[in-house]
Amino acid sequence: MNDRLEEEVRRGADSLPLFRLDAWNGKLMLGSWQMDGSEGGVLHGNAFATDPRHPVQLLEVITTTHDPVQGVLNRWHGIAEPPRSLTELQSQDSAFQGLGTRQILVSVDGVPAGFELWMGPDYWFAAGRSKGFGVVIEARGRHLEAGPLNLRRVSDVEPLLHARRAAMRELRGEA
Repeated sequence: MNDRLEEEVRRGADSLPLFRLDAWNGKLMLGSWQMDGSEGGVLHGNAFATDPRHPVQLLEVITTTHDPVQGVLNRWHGIAEPPRSLTELQSQDSAFQGLGTRQILVSVDGVPAGFELWMGPDYWFAAGRSKGFGVVIEARGRHLEAGPLNLRRVSDVEPLLHARRAAMRELRGEA
């Protein structure tokens, strides 16, 4: 299954550009990837870390062919308590719509773009458009500076794939 995912990423990375924080010096790996090529992400940090003494601190930059605000809503649902009914889901959607936002400037390959920012107690999301794609930034576990941000296109996906595989091996105790 991982081999198939990696082949899909290799095929799709030319048509769906992946972006990373320019000034990030920590771990980078492939984040989310939709098999239809509509969405892919670069994870800044290790999503597979399990040491409770070191809480997971992650940032993912997701490129999507869909509405980036809907992408934020979907991810916000992922950190909210799972709804048990349609009524609860609609209530969560209303709560999300009521969150305050502000504008931040995000530079994507040197081209500035306005993004909408949502701040939470231990997370933030940003969404905007650049180069014909939606871009969602999700940060959890700490408040990295939420603007201005500089993103650059990933030119080679192989290091991202290699890092993901290494993190999975470590999780399974194979490293």
